[in-house]
Amino acid sequence: MCANKLAASGLGLLAGLFFMAGLAAAADVKMYDKAPSVEELQRQLTGGEGTAGRAKPRTRAIVFGDAAPAQQEAEPAPRPQQSQYDTQPAPRPQAQPRPQQTQSQGQAQAARPQPAQQTMQVGVSAIAFPINFRVNSSEILPESVPFLESIAGLMQKDPGIRLMVEGHTDSSGSPARNSMLSRERAYSVVNYLIDRYRIEPMRLMPVGKGFSEPMEGMDASNPKNRRVQFRIIG
Repeated sequence: MCANKLAASGLGLLAGLFFMAGLAAAADVKMYDKAPSVEELQRQLTGGEGTAGRAKPRTRAIVFGDAAPAQQEAEPAPRPQQSQYDTQPAPRPQAQPRPQQTQSQGQAQAARPQPAQQTMQVGVSAIAFPINFRVNSSEILPESVPFLESIAGLMQKDPGIRLMVEGHTDSSGSPARNSMLSRERAYSVVNYLIDRYRIEPMRLMPVGKGFSEPMEGMDASNPKNRRVQFRIIG
């Protein structure tokens, strides 16, 4: 399993938009030591009625968006090369005056829509699983499979659920490495759900948080911060 599968489905672009520190208080995260039932997950994430029921999960709006890439100046035309048989130096090209911008062109450029920020509803409540990976790797260990079975069962029971999958680490190691490792582990969980349980890729959004959000009352260096969290997204 690798992140290329998600990139092919378009999720690679989405994942790049969502590195959100402090999305919700740690008190809103429920940590499970054993794999919960589908019903328990449904109560925790959706209020018990599912996405189509009367009880709606508590969410908050987040704003995201990328700035448009800067326009590059056109490269100057290459100077003509002088032949070895020429006795006279090649003439220097004359600089061409830039066309003046008309008022209508300026108005049209100003009227172009700028890249707008977008909002997304993300669940305030989250569930956290101690999904284990091989050391310094994103390979999921067999003892973590029951947790993923619970998540897959929830998504199969309620086809309207979409989840953000957050990878978290402790603070051992460099921040850059932890950020990358947490993202790779989130991708690994998403790919596992897609490959093993045929969950639609667009229902899952992987995010790497590094050690930016330790569990409540827990030092960032505590190994228990190594976890994978799930939130409802709308």
